[in-house]
Amino acid sequence: MPYAILRFQKRKAGSVAACERHNERKKDAYKSNPDIAMERSKENYHLVSPPKYTYKKEINRMVREVGCKVRRDSVMMVETLITASPEFMNSLPPAEQKEYFKVALDFIAERVGRQNILSAVVHMDEKTPHMHLSFCPITPEGKLSAKAFLGNQKNLSEWQSAYHERMSARWNELERGQSSMITKRKHIPTWLFKLGGRLDKQYEEIVKALSDINAFNAGKKRDKALEMLSAWLPDVEKFSREIGRQSEYIRSLKSQIGQEVDYAERMRDGKYAEELKVQEANRKIFELQRTNSQMERLLKKIPPEVLEEIQKSGRNKSKER
Repeated sequence: MPYAILRFQKRKAGSVAACERHNERKKDAYKSNPDIAMERSKENYHLVSPPKYTYKKEINRMVREVGCKVRRDSVMMVETLITASPEFMNSLPPAEQKEYFKVALDFIAERVGRQNILSAVVHMDEKTPHMHLSFCPITPEGKLSAKAFLGNQKNLSEWQSAYHERMSARWNELERGQSSMITKRKHIPTWLFKLGGRLDKQYEEIVKALSDINAFNAGKKRDKALEMLSAWLPDVEKFSREIGRQSEYIRSLKSQIGQEVDYAERMRDGKYAEELKVQEANRKIFELQRTNSQMERLLKKIPPEVLEEIQKSGRNKSKER
């Protein structure tokens, strides 16, 4: 099922220029970027034209105009990535794609103020059409505050819900995306990764032990295999239960990962190193699913009578405690 995708990235002064170079295609290096089809860059278009000079100069002008107080670590700009699952977005005719981005632009403008929007550019020269909308977070009270617009995790969840409501009113097949800042994802608990790694290491040893089990080899090999399986099975069950709890997020991530990997891979400048690290962490989530599938296949190989004996033994131990 397709997802409506909305992502925010806070930009301090040092990363504004690099962001602009990508969004406005101002860097010659993009000519050698395999993810960007330069011959299609002429198809890119703006729904909000960029400032006459640079993002940074325009931000400085806006800040001076309202008299904002600026700290050294102030968030000067928020970059918004707007798109949908690749299969959905690529299925829309160009006119309908443009309408999608217009509806999204109106939604963002209502919440951040159209006067704060620096640029809204649609990229048609990459795998999935998407829009980069950048705005300077100046509040109606004249304060520079990204927090006032984005808030905390609860506020971001509300953003996602409202965005989905707006977009699905016209494209009702769209599902709600995930509510998260790109740089602060902690959907999957750390212990699950560690447990998955441990189960992976045990896999080959257990497969070998299982291959020696049959109805006629009762003895040390069988006892050893049973001992290994007895220690292994509770962890597998715990792992599978947690994967089940996380399945909804993992399914949505599968739909979004194509676009998000594109997004990360486009960020070639050193200023975007963190985005690349986060995308690598997201790829690890899929390793959890692979591990879970591997464990499920392994469970099916265990003779039913052996599995029953292990589970019975585990229940008895629990009663003894």
